[in-house]
Amino acid sequence: MKLRCLAWRFGILAVQLAFAFGASCVYAVDIQPSKLGLAEKFGAVPIDASRVDPVEAIQDLTNGRGVDAALELIGLPVVMDQALRCLGVQGRLAIAGLTDRTFEFGPYRHLINNEAEIIGVSDHLLSENPELIALVLDGRLDLSGVVTRTIPLEADAINDTLDRLEHFSDDLRVVIKPS
Repeated sequence: MKLRCLAWRFGILAVQLAFAFGASCVYAVDIQPSKLGLAEKFGAVPIDASRVDPVEAIQDLTNGRGVDAALELIGLPVVMDQALRCLGVQGRLAIAGLTDRTFEFGPYRHLINNEAEIIGVSDHLLSENPELIALVLDGRLDLSGVVTRTIPLEADAINDTLDRLEHFSDDLRVVIKPS
């Protein structure tokens, strides 16, 4: 059986990796139209969380089954909660968004009853680099268009970029380049 995956406040590489590792369908949830358009370009089903309730949309799209895996990348409690509520039976929520915030859930309702899991994950491990490079070399991971801005190695430019992240800018990846 192929997996149905959810990338929440998605990363375009997460969408591509889900397909590369066998997902039959990937749902990309975000509030930025430009990011949703890019997700659709890479084969994901875009869900605009600024227009619809993403949990209801996922449940509708999966005929009430939910997703097998959800990847939360933003670190907001409301997003973690929504991603958890999209899981199907034996689903896994992987939280990668960096945060010190907490979120509440009902152990029976959300985990035990569905035999679901919540796991914390690093966005990558050094040992995974050879496999990632191989995916790029054989064309299953497309890095074109991922870097949306290049900035100088200067405090103002870096601080501006961090501020933009807090306000959910259109940036996908920003590369800091020494002058």
